[in-house]
Amino acid sequence: MVRLSRAALVACVVALAFGFAGCTSAKPSPTGIQSPTTSPSASPGPSAGAMSEWGAYGTKDDACSAVAGDVLTLALAPKNLALADPGSGVDDIDDTIRTAAEAAPPAIAPNYTQLSAIVRTFGQALAEWDAAVKTEASSSSASATATPGSSGPTSAPTPSQTAAGVPERPEFVATAFTAQLDRIKVWLSDTCG
Repeated sequence: MVRLSRAALVACVVALAFGFAGCTSAKPSPTGIQSPTTSPSASPGPSAGAMSEWGAYGTKDDACSAVAGDVLTLALAPKNLALADPGSGVDDIDDTIRTAAEAAPPAIAPNYTQLSAIVRTFGQALAEWDAAVKTEASSSSASATATPGSSGPTSAPTPSQTAAGVPERPEFVATAFTAQLDRIKVWLSDTCG
């Protein structure tokens, strides 16, 4: 029942994100973070100063739509990080955030940069944990192999012996991440609301 509720919630958020993205002129990227529009405008565009105010997005509307899409995508990141594999899982999430940071309006670009730093720090902790687990697993399997002249493997280590040497998997603490995301939401509300 709990899994069904979570699945339904995720499905609703994804449907909302796709529905919202369909109403914008910004082009969604494969990562879910919207890319700035790249098609040249037939009418004279805003001045270079105005464009820089909106980051890589040409207009306020495009920037607001893209940042709203970012917020939806980034809101799911803590759950994804909690389940991320030590390999490319964290890197994929960080790449998504860094792509959004490059396009973000300057007023909130530092918040995206901080989100990326938080994710990278967690990724490093996860990689260190993974290395420790692999080291422990290889030393445990070496002690359980047969010795020459014996008829079988030596006594298998008890679970408490194995667990004692392995650190716990790092937990993604979303407090700092949420604080940065909240600042982006405030900008979105103040600027686009």
